[in-house]
Amino acid sequence: MQKKIMALVPVLMLFLLLPNRTASAGIQHFSWINPTVGDDPYYDEYVVAYKTGTPWNTSISVYNNYLTPPPPPRIYMAINVTAIKVYFDWGKWYNFTFSPPVRMGPLEVRVFNIGNLTPPLAEAPETWVHSYTIYVEYVPEGGDTPVMDWYWYDDNFAVMSEDHFDAFKLYNKLIWIGEVGVPFQGVNVTEAQVLMVKASIEFTLGEQSYRSGAFTDAETHFGNADNYMTASIAAWNDQGTAFENAMLEYYRALANATKKQADADYLQANAALNNSYGWIFFGVGWTLIGLGIIIYSAKKPKAPTQS
Repeated sequence: MQKKIMALVPVLMLFLLLPNRTASAGIQHFSWINPTVGDDPYYDEYVVAYKTGTPWNTSISVYNNYLTPPPPPRIYMAINVTAIKVYFDWGKWYNFTFSPPVRMGPLEVRVFNIGNLTPPLAEAPETWVHSYTIYVEYVPEGGDTPVMDWYWYDDNFAVMSEDHFDAFKLYNKLIWIGEVGVPFQGVNVTEAQVLMVKASIEFTLGEQSYRSGAFTDAETHFGNADNYMTASIAAWNDQGTAFENAMLEYYRALANATKKQADADYLQANAALNNSYGWIFFGVGWTLIGLGIIIYSAKKPKAPTQS
C-alpha cells in the first residue's frame, strides 16, 4: 500500500504544477473576439462556444516585464517576439510567427490578434470541453535562444455541431424560464397564461434532450418554447392593453356619471333651499301682518260711551 502511495506522489505533484486558468506575468489580458458564451447543461458549466468550421479569434495583451536573470543587479530588457503559439488538447498547435520579429522595449505593451478555423468534430469532439494554452515565444535582445515562459491557460473551449450550437443559443435565451418558472403573477390574460405553460413544458423537454446529447430534439423543443413565449407576450400585450383601455373608459364613464349625479343633487338641494327660503319669508310676512293688526287695534281710538 505504501509503495502505491509513493508511486502516486510524483503524479499528484505534476498535476498540481499544471496551469489551471492561469497566466504568466508577461500576458496582461486575454479575450475571445465575438464569442458565443453561456451555460451549457450538457457540459454542466459555462463555456466559450464556437461552431465547427467557423473562425475563432483572440486578442492578447503582452506586457514586456522581462528581467535579466540573477544575480543582481537585474534590469528590464527589450525583447523580440518571434511567435504566438496556441495549443489545444485535441493535439494541435496553431503557430503565428513574425518575420521580422516584433521588438518590444522594456515595460512596453502590445496587443496581438490571432485566430484560425474551428476544426471538425472528428478532430475536436464535442463530447467534452477543451483546454488550451497560449504561449508568447520571444528572444531577449542580444540573445539567440527562444523563451516560452509567458502563457495563458484555460479549459472552457467548446467545439459544437450546428444543432448543438443552435440549441445552445436558444437555451441561453430561454434559461430564465427554468430559473423563475412561469410568470403567472401579473398576467391577467388567460390565453397568455396557457401559452406560457406550453412554453415551460417545451423548455423542460428541450433541457432533458439537451442533457442527454440529443441536440436536434433539444433545438426543436427550444424553438417551440420560444414561439409559445413570443405568442404569449403578444397576446398579453394585445388583450391586456384592450382590457386596460376598456377599464379606463369604464372609470371615465363612472366618473362622468358621478359628476352628473353630483350636479343634479346640487341643483335639487339648491331648489329645496330656495323653496325653504320662500316659506320662511312667507311665514315672516304673516307674522308681521299679525303684529301690525295687534298694534293697530291697541292704538285705535275708542268710541264715546253713551249715558
